[in-house]
Amino acid sequence: MDTIPGCIAGGYVDMETGMLLGTVTTGDTSGATLETLAIAVANLFQGHGVRAFEALLNESGVQDGDNTGFGEIAVFSNDHLYIFLRTADYPEHVVCYICRDSANVGLALTKSHLSLGSITAAV
Repeated sequence: MDTIPGCIAGGYVDMETGMLLGTVTTGDTSGATLETLAIAVANLFQGHGVRAFEALLNESGVQDGDNTGFGEIAVFSNDHLYIFLRTADYPEHVVCYICRDSANVGLALTKSHLSLGSITAAV
């Protein structure tokens, strides 16, 4: 978490159960925020709207039908950047980072990707 610019919280979610399996937070945020996100993550990655969008991509030939599912989603709110990354080794698990809105978006995305190797190695 220290390597991701503006990161104030991180969590590890199992989408099959909706459980938050681990958290790290700073004084700027609470674990309750991550608990709420854990419930929404499965819908974010596997909800009807996302599945319909993926079907359109498959039909148009933009996305390979064998490799479905988004690997990452970034959400911008008024005061935070939320980064959700699906792990390759555990596709039903998602790493969530909450960053301040002042964070460099490109650097936060790059650094969050670089963190996945050590996170999945620890699982």
